[in-house]
Amino acid sequence: MTKMTLARGASYAAGAALALAVTACGGDTATPGVSPAASSSTAASTASSSGAPTPPSAKSPTTPPPAKDTPAGRVIDVTITGRKVTPAPTTVDLKVGEKLTLVVTSDHDDELHAHGFDIEEKLKAGTPTTVTLTGAEAGLYEVETHEPALRLMMIAVR
Repeated sequence: MTKMTLARGASYAAGAALALAVTACGGDTATPGVSPAASSSTAASTASSSGAPTPPSAKSPTTPPPAKDTPAGRVIDVTITGRKVTPAPTTVDLKVGEKLTLVVTSDHDDELHAHGFDIEEKLKAGTPTTVTLTGAEAGLYEVETHEPALRLMMIAVR
């Protein structure tokens, strides 16, 4: 290997490290819809492909639109085993207009009912069922199953 090749490799590595450090320091300024891990890997790939890190202020603030099968908003995975709900039922806060995606997996066939969202979905044993709820109107709403009657959560739209 030539000295030029080694120097260029070191420069790329230093740029990537700087980009990661800048991204890590900016933890309070996360881009909506982009996980911190995705931001770090994007910064690292940008730095390594151009040879120099892009300052955070120069980065485009756009986030690519989600794919059709990508859950919208926050995602909560719920598992039902017999009469046990995991995570334990709690109240989830949701802003008016905010989306919440539930991925529910049950060990038995059942029906999922989200009161106030006009959603009833069949649950097939062992198959994850995904529903997206949008907080349209302020209120406190129950999400439950029917056979057996189990509360999965309460959703407080505010």
